[in-house]
Amino acid sequence: MPRSVPLLPAALLSALWYTALPPRAAAAEERAHVWVADDGTRVRREDVGLPLSRGEGNAIFRPGEPIRLGALRAEVVAFQVIVEAGAEPVRGVKVELSGLGPAASGGAPAPAIAIDRFVEHYVEIARRSRNEQRPAESLGWSPAARPPDDRHLGFLPDALIPVELAPPWAPYPLEVGARETRAVWIDLHVPEGAVPGAYEGKVVVSSASHGELASLDLRLEVAPATLPYSPVDFIAFYEADEVAARVGDGPAVEQQLWQLLHEHHVDGFASVRSPAEVERLRAAIDGSLYTKERGYRGPGAGVPPAAVALGAYGGFGDPGEETLRRVEAVADLLPPAVDDVMLYAVDEQCESPRGPGWRRLIRGSRLSSRILVGHSCGEVDPVKQDVDLVLTPANRFDSTWARAAREAGKRLWVYNGALPRTGTFMIDAPLTGLMADGWIAASHEVDRWFLWETAFWHDGNRGGKGPVDPFTVAENFHNRDGDACLGDGMLLYPGTQRGAFAARSLGFAGVLPSMRLKSLRRGIQDAGYIALARPASPGAVDAIVKEVIPAALDEALDTSPAAWSSEGAPFFRARAALRALIPADASLDAAGVRRALADAAAARRALVPLAGERPAKTDGPGQAAPGPLRPWRGRGLLLAVAGLGAALVALVALAIALHRRSRRGAEGRDTERGAGER
Repeated sequence: MPRSVPLLPAALLSALWYTALPPRAAAAEERAHVWVADDGTRVRREDVGLPLSRGEGNAIFRPGEPIRLGALRAEVVAFQVIVEAGAEPVRGVKVELSGLGPAASGGAPAPAIAIDRFVEHYVEIARRSRNEQRPAESLGWSPAARPPDDRHLGFLPDALIPVELAPPWAPYPLEVGARETRAVWIDLHVPEGAVPGAYEGKVVVSSASHGELASLDLRLEVAPATLPYSPVDFIAFYEADEVAARVGDGPAVEQQLWQLLHEHHVDGFASVRSPAEVERLRAAIDGSLYTKERGYRGPGAGVPPAAVALGAYGGFGDPGEETLRRVEAVADLLPPAVDDVMLYAVDEQCESPRGPGWRRLIRGSRLSSRILVGHSCGEVDPVKQDVDLVLTPANRFDSTWARAAREAGKRLWVYNGALPRTGTFMIDAPLTGLMADGWIAASHEVDRWFLWETAFWHDGNRGGKGPVDPFTVAENFHNRDGDACLGDGMLLYPGTQRGAFAARSLGFAGVLPSMRLKSLRRGIQDAGYIALARPASPGAVDAIVKEVIPAALDEALDTSPAAWSSEGAPFFRARAALRALIPADASLDAAGVRRALADAAAARRALVPLAGERPAKTDGPGQAAPGPLRPWRGRGLLLAVAGLGAALVALVALAIALHRRSRRGAEGRDTERGAGER
């Protein structure tokens, strides 16, 4: 969404807007309005009158036209229905999607497209993610890449509550305050066996106070290709004890958490330290949890997670013969389908002897070929680290180090990330950052992407401030270095809250998704598009990826903003372009996906220079201008800047004139009233 003009106060701009509107248009602004946004857009509660609401720059919505979406088989596509109130509140709003069947049906009935609806819940952002000594900087971005306040302060939506579970404090039917917005998020699950072609339905929005608000046609084009499951590997940790303390300790809660992540193409990261823990998580680890028999509905049926941790974050402590026996006993019970069994020796302590000590011990073990010894460290060349597997912060990823590590037989994963090199998990940042991470993983030489936490409601770091209610408090992370973060390590929300936060409980034995988790899923699915399209059209696909992600990881400079768009529309259009390049009936197995994306990463290295190799003179502060800006160069750019300056001067002059005219009128009225009173 476009930034507001910083030279004029918001109230003045609003006054100018309503003054400039013709009478009929002004009256229309006072009425309730329904519009549709893509899944890369976050609309604040106070965001009324956006150009997107009129279809301007909106990839999927134009007034009077159908909502147009595209999908592959085995894909989930999402959109948002935004209800915007005028001068009066709108009460009891329902958003219903009917129909959605093939436009021309015949033959055997096809599997139905499943529909999920969620109430978007808002949390107030009064202070941004930051470092207390360096407020423009945070763990989520460098100062130059800090997302602007004018889009990230206020009431932001993030938690997604199924409409069936909506509580009084986030009600469904919706209650929309005067000159405010509320929204429903809709997921469309296209089954793997879907018949290709056009599917048609209607989005009907009605209210108890104003009757029917809108009836919007929806057209979904399903292509004949099949999306691969989890084309790039994202693995997500959760602290089982903390989830149990907040939500409940029943096995149903943990199983639902795994299924929810799996549905979003993300693997849970099991941390097992005993045979009992392996047995508790066996169904999740061997893939049997993701079947109809276990109540699972989603992609990747029966697919096990790619990796399991033996004692995450150093859970097994120091190496020793007695502890080794415990490690071996746990590893013996793990299903052979798990690709990587990692003994997580220690976290972010590059100088610790634990990693090398465990590696020496495991090498002499009967399970030396089964267990990888790893730790997290971003400051030292992986080749010089005496472990099998190194986790490095994504924003410190070095292509040269990564290549050398692979040649030396080492594994290199990335974790977390920060703007401008990768997306960030903070709430107060554009959703497209997490979407971009899927594109980055597909086009760069990263192995697996590790997410350090997903349910960090307890602020349990050294320097943390204790548990929070994530439905009311966004600032959930503090440390001893003065960092304060909003939503870090928190892609999930508790379905039940016990103890101090019981008043904000939904009574649901499980966890809920966030808009950020949905955005991550969208980017991972886009990686599948890249894998399917590239074998047939490598040059065109590489150009599309470069257009969307001009620079990432070590191609980006920390002195620049993120190179990709903060708007969802460019991603939507690029996805449509990729879909058009995918051959009919295309599908790839896991090995085929790996080959296609390895080729994409190799081509990327020849196509996009690293930050240190980029010419000094560029179109912007640190990176080449993205495609849509390329025509604005040289004299054209100067003319554009001059035109913008003239427009601002004209706006200021108009504002001053209006102010003087209204002041003269007010003074006249005051004089008349004063004379009468005397």
